[in-house]
Amino acid sequence: MSIIEEYIGYEFKEPLWFFLLLFLPLFIWLFSKLNKSKQFGIKYTNAADKQKEITSFLVLTLRMFMYAAKLLLFLCFVVLLSKPIKINKAASKPDKNGFGIDLVFVLDVSLSMQAMDLKPNRLESAKRVIGNFIQQRKNDRIGLVVYSGEAYSSCHKTTDHQLLQSQLQYVNGSDLIQGTAIGVGLGTGVTQLRGDSTSSKAIVLLTDGKNNIGDISPLEAAELAFNEGIRVYTIGVGTNGYAPIPDVGIFGSGISYSLVEIDEDILKEISNKTGGRYFRATDSKSLQNIISEIDKIEKKMMNKNQSVLPVTANLELLIALLLLLTGLIIIGDIFLFMVYE
Repeated sequence: MSIIEEYIGYEFKEPLWFFLLLFLPLFIWLFSKLNKSKQFGIKYTNAADKQKEITSFLVLTLRMFMYAAKLLLFLCFVVLLSKPIKINKAASKPDKNGFGIDLVFVLDVSLSMQAMDLKPNRLESAKRVIGNFIQQRKNDRIGLVVYSGEAYSSCHKTTDHQLLQSQLQYVNGSDLIQGTAIGVGLGTGVTQLRGDSTSSKAIVLLTDGKNNIGDISPLEAAELAFNEGIRVYTIGVGTNGYAPIPDVGIFGSGISYSLVEIDEDILKEISNKTGGRYFRATDSKSLQNIISEIDKIEKKMMNKNQSVLPVTANLELLIALLLLLTGLIIIGDIFLFMVYE
């Protein structure tokens, strides 16, 4: 149905009703058989062949009109059952491939993300909730950028969510320069979305620290996002105070405690500038709730670009057309019955 939706500007909430159109050839055949069984005219005897039957052009025209009106009535009825939804193209031109939004996760994978204040640790908790989010967004192109002291695109935005999930599972940050390059990570996410024609674009940036390395500052990257019309949701990950973190030393592995230092002011400024929101996740449950909240926000943003017409506006015209056709068919059938009788 996507090709039809692209050209007529409508989507259909229950498109399976269109399978009723498979009965259309049967109706055409039945109408044809009924029309052949009815002959209008005045027959004469002892006359030339051309004079044996005089037919009425008006009646023949009316019969053809009734034939078409009944088929149109059936088609309108099927469209009404399918519950059409009008797409407001003035607000947003739908993507030709039927995508919802373009979204990129920018995930901090620095050493501090191994802290165990979120279970089993910050990074694994973040990967789990991101994976749950991906499962809920079937029609979105989603990408993944990971960063520490440097950044790279682990998976370019795609609707192949199975590929994205597999790439997400392998992320650990062990092969990256250590540090927290928030600006570089955000800038890499913006690069994935730059120049895209999709009207709804967003980045979800997660970090547990402060920007301390990189050639581009967080606010410079936020400016790039703003210029591209990209909303940035920022999430500060970690408890208040000190958090336990694995410590591998010459005497074996152990646990040390690291001070949680999240630059909330910068994260808030990034989100405020780009039209997103800042969140703070102090445990795994709150992180899951935050991702769910972002999911709801983005769905609302998409709904602003659509106007659903239940039994109003254009559907009222469709219902009026149904009633008009029904009335004309009844009047026409009564007239033809009187003529044939």
